[in-house]
Amino acid sequence: MYPFLRLIFHNSRNESTLNIQTLNSVLFLRYDRIGDMIVTTPVFRELKQLNSALKIGVFASETNAEIIRYNPYVDTIYVLHTNWMKLIAEILKARKYKYAVVVNLIFNRTTSGGILANIIAPSGIKIGQGDEKYRFYFNRLLTISRKNNHMIETLVFIIKEVFNIQLIPDLLHYDIFIDEKTRSNNAAFLTECNLQTRQCSSIGKSFYVVFNLSANDSVRRISAEQAYSLGEHLGSITSFRTLLLHAPKDPIMLSVKQELIQTTKCMSFPHQRDASLLEIAALIEGARAVITPDTSIIHFASAVKTPVLGFYTQIQDVHEWLPHQVKNRIVLSSQNEPTSEIPISNMIHAIDEFLLELGIELNR
Repeated sequence: MYPFLRLIFHNSRNESTLNIQTLNSVLFLRYDRIGDMIVTTPVFRELKQLNSALKIGVFASETNAEIIRYNPYVDTIYVLHTNWMKLIAEILKARKYKYAVVVNLIFNRTTSGGILANIIAPSGIKIGQGDEKYRFYFNRLLTISRKNNHMIETLVFIIKEVFNIQLIPDLLHYDIFIDEKTRSNNAAFLTECNLQTRQCSSIGKSFYVVFNLSANDSVRRISAEQAYSLGEHLGSITSFRTLLLHAPKDPIMLSVKQELIQTTKCMSFPHQRDASLLEIAALIEGARAVITPDTSIIHFASAVKTPVLGFYTQIQDVHEWLPHQVKNRIVLSSQNEPTSEIPISNMIHAIDEFLLELGIELNR
């Protein structure tokens, strides 16, 4: 495949840094996971603040596009539709804009990003990262070491290499902008359930903790037994109510959730449908704490500064997706074991300790 593609795409090498002050447009390719988009939001903000005239476009996935729907630092969102006709329309729309620079932030799909960048901006400067065999897709190919870095540190490195801008990872915060309609819908849900956000203090209403049951892949998932035991434990605490989340296409955790609702004081969010990403963000924003095995929920909590307890497996790199700028606790599996092998007693102990650290009484 590569020899054929090399005949089509011709990009002269350009190792020079770009002046953000003189650029008129940049397109970022970020059509991967939800958490990846959340972690990238500081980049959009920092570049826009350095050059308010800069037009920032983002090619997002059908799922993670919602994260930046109301982001004031993103001018145009393009969606990588699974429907070919819609996808072609989006590509033509982006191509018409004639972006000066395209930065591929898809770390594990370099070929798709390289092809897309060349189709959208044949005359633009294309920046990528990866093995030398991918160089022909880009004018500049970055070599990135992700061995010990948090993802925000990796993005800071890319911005330094491409634009010669030195950002400080510890000073960068994630952005999720929530529209008023979503906030109003969430407020109505909380009122119906006699709940309140941690920012309020009303007599007769309960605070809440969010427990997310699902995770994106097999090694990160907790077992049905773990999920039920943790939910049962949380549901026995009377000083707050526990709201349960799960992924839309997770029948195992849907079954666990339904059982917990019937047998404990846990509640479902929302009641009869799947929640949107912005609804989840608004819910987490008002929670006293979040408990989750999934890193995307970790990033939601980091963005809205809600304390978070995460269950991680050491099979995957832990350092890249740790919580950022938020009070947290991480429970790790033993070496080479998935999250589902963490002893339930260890998980419950960590939950109790973390809640006590937050000043939450464990009344039963």
